Amino acid sequence: MRKKRILAVIMILAMTLAFFTGCGSSNGEESSGDEKELTKITISEFRNISWVAAYIAEENGYFEEEGLDAEFALYDDGPIAFQGMHGGDSQFCLLSQEPVLKAQEEGLKSKLIYCVLDTRLYGFVTSPDIESVVDLKGKAIFAGMQGSAPYSFVSSILREGGLDPEKDVTFVNMDYGASMAALENGQIQGSYINVDNRVEVSQMDVNILVDTVRPEDAEKYLKSEVFPSEIICTTEKFAEENPETVQAFVNAVSKATEWMHEHSGEEIAEVLAPYYEGTEQSVLAEKMDILKESITQTGYIGEEEEMAVEEFCMGNGVITEQIPYEDIVDMTFVNNYQEAD
Repeated sequence: MRKKRILAVIMILAMTLAFFTGCGSSNGEESSGDEKELTKITISEFRNISWVAAYIAEENGYFEEEGLDAEFALYDDGPIAFQGMHGGDSQFCLLSQEPVLKAQEEGLKSKLIYCVLDTRLYGFVTSPDIESVVDLKGKAIFAGMQGSAPYSFVSSILREGGLDPEKDVTFVNMDYGASMAALENGQIQGSYINVDNRVEVSQMDVNILVDTVRPEDAEKYLKSEVFPSEIICTTEKFAEENPETVQAFVNAVSKATEWMHEHSGEEIAEVLAPYYEGTEQSVLAEKMDILKESITQTGYIGEEEEMAVEEFCMGNGVITEQIPYEDIVDMTFVNNYQEAD
């Protein structure tokens, strides 16, 4: 009888242990305590559709797949976002090359780790009465903040047309989203445009003086068919000390780029919608259709193409001399992804 009582106690203990073991996992899966902790990263940006790959990487879960917990820090312009990264507020930054190259020459070291577009889709539009660059003398125009890529681009147009950007026009400071309304109501007489406002421009009564979508304008102002100016960067220090995190980031953005090439502008717009609240998906789809042909295939920046960007920057006074390719560009992570794919 005593043996039976002992056996019963053993069976109860075994059942109790099995119950609590079962509570520790569901359907045979590991408990949450065994899951790998995600690495938190912050991405500085100023919300521009050219960097759609980063938004897609987040919305499609590619950052999480690569072990990253990503968040975006929104700034008013690229140079300010870049300063935020170097100030320690973020680990990555979405912007154009001009502020990065200028800072590099001044000793603030960064690494270009990915290029989002194969060329720069910039333009410059004016009120109907402005028929040439010369007509802009004494007028008010918008081109982003001084030191930004739009500012350099518009300055190159003015110089090419025989005007001095520092003396012959007045640069008006305003939000990018307000520039088209300011042009329509006569507050300014000319404005830089990119993909973000091309659909809006198509419905306005304006003159398009310059448009790098046109091959002749790309050749005249960019001097290169491939112009890898819209990039993603990190600090040199972060790249050296955290190569696994940088690799995971590039892997996620590369997956997003591949996904975009396999889907329509309408499908991309549907995923992108949370980042552009208040904008109709049909408009986002039109913008993506414009952008798609210029989206990179791999994110790679070659030496010859980088030289074209630096020559443009030297010609516009952004930097004084060429920066050695290996000092500013690091394609290790792009190459690793392509080799592993």
